[in-house]
Amino acid sequence: QDGGTRVAPLGVMQENAKQHVILVAGPGRAIRDALRGAQLNKVNFAMTNILVVPYETGVDAAERAAKPDGGGFGDSRPTYETQPYVAEPVGEGWEEFVKAELDTAAEQAGDKVFEEGIALVVANDGKVLRRGVGKVPWRQMVDELEEAVTGEEKEKANPLLDFIE
Repeated sequence: QDGGTRVAPLGVMQENAKQHVILVAGPGRAIRDALRGAQLNKVNFAMTNILVVPYETGVDAAERAAKPDGGGFGDSRPTYETQPYVAEPVGEGWEEFVKAELDTAAEQAGDKVFEEGIALVVANDGKVLRRGVGKVPWRQMVDELEEAVTGEEKEKANPLLDFIE
């Protein structure tokens, strides 16, 4: 590996690389919070082959294209954006897809979804395991993806109960 980035359709990443995908969509603040949370759990992403795809809403195509891409000297992006498990959405159809998901979520949970953002957890077989609004419970999502693949329910860790018993 040369450390560079490659572009691949999501279906190829899921089918050939067996990658699970967690799409996080919302305004900049919601994306930053989600990526920071993901960074705290990054060891789990490597072990479970998860790709996190952030999609910032309220940004037009020109603004998206003008964003630093990490090329050249001194990558100015925050470290949570440059992790190997973070993939930028490229190609056609993302805006329409995310808008439809946000609109559906808003019908169910109200307009707060446009501020808090949404997350879609997609297993490597293309099955959507979960849709949620707001803060992403990363550890729980990783466990659910693992369970979906292995078919085995992961034992839930509860340090408080371990301490009491």
